[in-house]
Amino acid sequence: AKLIKAETGATKECALEIDTQYLPPAPVAGKDGASCLGGVVLACQGGKITIDNTIDVRLRLVMEQAKPAIRSLLFPASN
Repeated sequence: AKLIKAETGATKECALEIDTQYLPPAPVAGKDGASCLGGVVLACQGGKITIDNTIDVRLRLVMEQAKPAIRSLLFPASN
C-alpha cells in the first residue's frame, strides 16, 4: 500500500471475506457431476471479476498446452 501511495498518490484498501459456500467435493469413481480437487476461486466487484485457481482448472490448462506435443509424439510427421 505504501508503494502504491508513493508511486501514484492513490490510497487503496482491500477487504477480504471468506465465503461459507465451499467448492464441490473431490471426484468419485463412477459418478458424474461437479467436483473439485482443491484450490481457490477469487471474486471481486460483486462476482464480475473471478480468478479460478483450482487444481482442476490448472490441470485442464496444462492438458490444452500439452496437446501439440502429445499429437506430434503420436503422429510424427512423415518426411
